[in-house]
Amino acid sequence: MKKNDEIELDIIDNGINLEGIAREDNKVIFVPGAIKGEKVLVKIIKENSSYCIGKIENIIKKSKDRQEPFCSVYKRCGGCSGQHISYQRQLEIKREIVKNTLSKQKVEYKSLDNVIGMGIPLNYRNKAQYPVRKTVDGKSKIGFYAKRSHVIVENEECLIQNEEIDKLSKEIFKILLLKGFSGYDEQTGNGDIRHILIRRGYHTSEIMVVIVVNNKDIFEDVRMEEIVNILKDNDSIKTIVLNLNSSKTNEILGKDEKIIYGNGYITDYIGKYRYYISSKSFFQVNTIQAEVLYNILKEKLKLKGNEILFDLYSGVGSIGIFLSDSVKLVYGIEIENQAVEMANMNLKLNDINNAEYIAGSVEDKIVEFENRNIKPDVIVVDPPRKGLDLESIDYIIKFRPKKIGYVSCNPATFARDLKLLSQYYAVDTITPVDLFPNSEHIECVTVLNLK
Repeated sequence: MKKNDEIELDIIDNGINLEGIAREDNKVIFVPGAIKGEKVLVKIIKENSSYCIGKIENIIKKSKDRQEPFCSVYKRCGGCSGQHISYQRQLEIKREIVKNTLSKQKVEYKSLDNVIGMGIPLNYRNKAQYPVRKTVDGKSKIGFYAKRSHVIVENEECLIQNEEIDKLSKEIFKILLLKGFSGYDEQTGNGDIRHILIRRGYHTSEIMVVIVVNNKDIFEDVRMEEIVNILKDNDSIKTIVLNLNSSKTNEILGKDEKIIYGNGYITDYIGKYRYYISSKSFFQVNTIQAEVLYNILKEKLKLKGNEILFDLYSGVGSIGIFLSDSVKLVYGIEIENQAVEMANMNLKLNDINNAEYIAGSVEDKIVEFENRNIKPDVIVVDPPRKGLDLESIDYIIKFRPKKIGYVSCNPATFARDLKLLSQYYAVDTITPVDLFPNSEHIECVTVLNLK
């Protein structure tokens, strides 16, 4: 089997990116867009000693779970990889992904629930972030990146974004062009606008507009005042922020910002609690499912009201604040200064007096708590995709909390960390929650109890 060969394959499984998996000549063949149970004619587009990647030329036997993708640019966009699969089957595949990942790490756990999905798995994202790029012909475009590239794919609408902010993104793009601004050129580093980022409160309908610029001079550009005067006619827009990112990086936001309208944040609710959200704050992009996730965590922890709780990787304090009425004290650690400022503002906003949030790395700040002789009964973690680092795991084990609540957005690092912690902790039931319908991503929540 070599590149450009065409071969009929039986798809025996779906992988972590929802791609089809087949085996032939002792090799694994990954086939994006294929579904377990299908027979497909595939052209090999990449081949090496251990695996191949194939492109579907024809579907010979179609799965009953196959559906027509709802997006016109689905095949080119690098976003939703699961649109061709019925939603129920997506949930089943995601559970299998979690189960297989746990099995590879030989993690012992009480049980694995079915994935909790959404009733209507569309228009759920409360944050849109569109790159704005200048193409080789000098035109500026807005859209999403094509698969495995930085080529812009334009789209009329994105059906997983909230409809209002998706439409507003394109309107702001047109206004910027009319005012003479251009998209960013990744090759030369020239151009004005790198990204348009919009956040919207699901319950409040409050909107924040963030325009990421390539040059600090734009902070003082009179044309931005003109844009503010146009946008503030929209009563939902509560604040407009200019963010400077002039580095050659894949990161969207830079460090420097200027608030040109409003106070720099919006608010939204999770459950009964209201939260300030800034441009850089981590806040779950699916508010409906975040409420489900947090309620499951609260139920699983079985808190009695007298516990000291550590909220690690705390963001704007959403989890710690959500649990604050069920514990004695909450201490939160978060590396992003602006998020910590928001967390402490959120405490005041909700009249919470039994919590404290501090800025710094978990690895450094957890030592300070040790020196202050503050020991947690419960630790809650919601780490980034890379999971917990070994130093943090060592400190968690050293503190020996009675319970650990673990929220994860990456089954691979989730399983790895559970395996390390299970030397001292028993893993309870694991519940996957689908915060990202039609994509390959899945969130998991569980509680670990001290043996």
